[in-house]
This record gives sequence, structure tokens and C-alpha cells, in this order.
Amino acid sequence: MQVDPNLRNPYILNYSLGLTHTFGNNLSVEVGYVGNRGYRLLSFVDINQAQLGSSYCLNSLTAAQLADACGTGPVNARVPLACIATATCAGSLVATQESRPFYTKFPYVEFINQIANRSHSNYNSLQVNVTKRMSHGLSFNAGYTFAHGLDTGSLNRFGQTPQDNNNLAAEYASSDFDVRHRFTFTATYDIPGVKGYGQLLEGWEINAIVNAQSAQPWASWDAGDNISGTLENNDRWNINGPSSNIVSAKTSVPGCAGFNGTLSGNTPANVTCSIANPYGTSQTLTGAALTSAINGCQSDAASGATLASFGCFVSANGATFLTPPALGTFGNMGRNIFRDSGFRNLDLSVFKNFKFKERYGAQFRVEVFNVLNHPTAANPFGASSAVEGGNEFQGGGPLGYSGATPDFAAGNPLIGSGENRAMQLGLKLTF
Repeated sequence: MQVDPNLRNPYILNYSLGLTHTFGNNLSVEVGYVGNRGYRLLSFVDINQAQLGSSYCLNSLTAAQLADACGTGPVNARVPLACIATATCAGSLVATQESRPFYTKFPYVEFINQIANRSHSNYNSLQVNVTKRMSHGLSFNAGYTFAHGLDTGSLNRFGQTPQDNNNLAAEYASSDFDVRHRFTFTATYDIPGVKGYGQLLEGWEINAIVNAQSAQPWASWDAGDNISGTLENNDRWNINGPSSNIVSAKTSVPGCAGFNGTLSGNTPANVTCSIANPYGTSQTLTGAALTSAINGCQSDAASGATLASFGCFVSANGATFLTPPALGTFGNMGRNIFRDSGFRNLDLSVFKNFKFKERYGAQFRVEVFNVLNHPTAANPFGASSAVEGGNEFQGGGPLGYSGATPDFAAGNPLIGSGENRAMQLGLKLTF
């Protein structure tokens, strides 16, 4: 770890404009614009990144490097041709090391991860809030936010280093925390009662809380195949088709493997495409869906060798394909281009209030959380959760798979959101 000697304090500029209008004595509407910009934010980059393709003796290595580490050609005895068709191949470690910028001064040093002020962010939102104070037994508050947050890295030094440490601008994308649409609604209704009968027909109250938000981004990268030849293990693949078709859920994005090393002639006889489910087993594509997946991967792949080594992924609707780039290159995928399945939740409660004289009272509560028992899949790798393997392209396996609910993935199984239906009984005494 190295700290930039010119490191300065980051700063955030906040700005907002709001308008409030009342309708009668009990209803008000607030409309506001809220935004901010972050400057000189902390970034985490490897300033000693090896040259693109150097692991495979490709691209702009010097003559001395070629002679020392690579022999007479891009692929020699130190990097055999069979190696590049193997997912575990790291290529020539000598060539990789010699291509690092600080090799001449520090020949035994690999990564030099530096903290500096290179990152920036911005956030813009329209916020609407409607409030009804208690009248005629009803009160509620409804809020809606339309927003977009962007940055070059949301997690500072706790996040991934960039795909290309020499091009931090390529990381500028929707932030990990970006929620485009969010709606909340809380309401309380005092049910009209009838005096008598031991207060059994009066003092009843029903409450509701509704939360709904659109999908958040999730990060994805190839954590171990070193296709770029930089040994940074943050490579992103190529995408052809709308990224909105790749959605994380309780099952993975279909992954295909078994290609023959060319970009033609692959058939269902040797290629399989499977979908992982929450129980550890899988289902396979068959018939027209399998044929379409094979043809799409072949036509979009940049290299038959990397397609054979690492396979490909196809969206559930067969309209988007993810394929590995050619050796010594980066893919065309941007950061945070995929989204999870969003979040929707309804909580309900019923209160019964008893009054004993003027000083004493009691309240009995029945509270039900996630009353519809709606299953929610956690974000595979987002702002507050990480589901092992669901964000990686490695080995054709379970990209987009989320095997946990948000509360469990975030480490809050007792108080987090997204758990299964839960009921709670309570009694409160006042005096």
C-alpha cells in the first residue's frame, strides 16, 4: 500500500431547492431538488500495473523483454500454446513482471496499490413528499424519489481496483448505491368504534408501511482468468445486447461451456448451457434455446481460444450475450451495468387501545413484517451485500445467482430487510 504524498482532504458540495404548499389544514405537499458533487474522493489504484497482454508476450513489449521472457515469438516454450486454452494459465510471469513501470527500480515488487484523490461523484434527485395529518381517523405520509448517482468508485479503498488502473475514467458509472426510483408510504387509520361491550368495539387502529424501490447495480468481473494479461484479476468481458436483460435472481444467468476452440461448428452435441438454482443443482437449456445460445456466443465471441477456455453467458430471453475478450485485451463492458431484481415490501400491524380512567392505558399489538411473504433475492455484489460467486465470470459458473435474502447477505438477519414473513406480539402499559 502506498499513499500519494499529495493526498488532500476530499470535499462534498451539497445544494438543494424546495417548495412546500398546503391544501387546507391537514394536507401538505413538498417538492424538492437535492444534489451533490464529490471532489478529490479517495481512489485505490495499482500504479505498477503490468502492460496489457504482457502475460502472453503480446502487444508492445520491448525487444529485450521478448528475448528474455518470450524467446522468439508471442507464444513460446515458456507460454505454450496449450496454456492459453486452460482457465488456470497465468502466462509468462517473467514477462509480466518486466513490463511493470517500476520494474527497473523495484524488480521484486508486483502490485503498488496507491491511495490518492482521483475519484469524483455526483448525485441528482427529484423528491416529492405528501403528508396528511390526522383527520377523520386517517393520517399518512407518501414519498417518492427519482434520482441518479454516479461515481468512479463507491467503496474507496474497500472496493475493487479498476479494470485498467491507467484509465480510471472508464470506471465512471452508476454508483453502487444508485436507486433510480424509490417509493415509501406509511398510513394509520383509527377504525370508528362503538362505546360499550368492555371497549371491544372501540380503540382499534390499523397501520401499514410500504417500501418499493427499483433495482440497484451490481459489480461483476473475472476474478481469476487473467485474460487481459495484466494479472490484476479485474477483467470485464464483452457484452452484445441490452445489459438490462442480465438480472440477478434466485437462479443464475445461463452459462455455456464445451466449445471446440473455433468460432464455428459448435453444436448441442458438445456444448452445454446450465442454470444454477438455490438448491445447488442445475437445469440445462435444450432444443431451440440451446441452439440459439450456441450460435449467439459463436457470432459474438472475439476469440475461439478464449471461448473454449472460459465459455459464455446468455440472458434468459436469449437477447444478450456475454463472451470473453481475446487474450491481451479488455472487454467492452462498463462498471455496474447490471441490476438486481429490486425491492418490494409490505408491513401491517393492528393495535387495540384500552383506556382505564384518565391515567392508565394499555395497547396490544399484532405486527406482521413482509406480510405477503414475498421472496427477495439479495444483490450479488452491491452496496451492502456480497453473495459468493454470484458476481464472477469464472468457470462458466453462477453469474447473477443470489442464494440469500438482503438481510442475511448484509449480515443483519435479525433486523435487516428482505427476510421471510415474521410476526410479533406486544403489550404496552401507560400510566
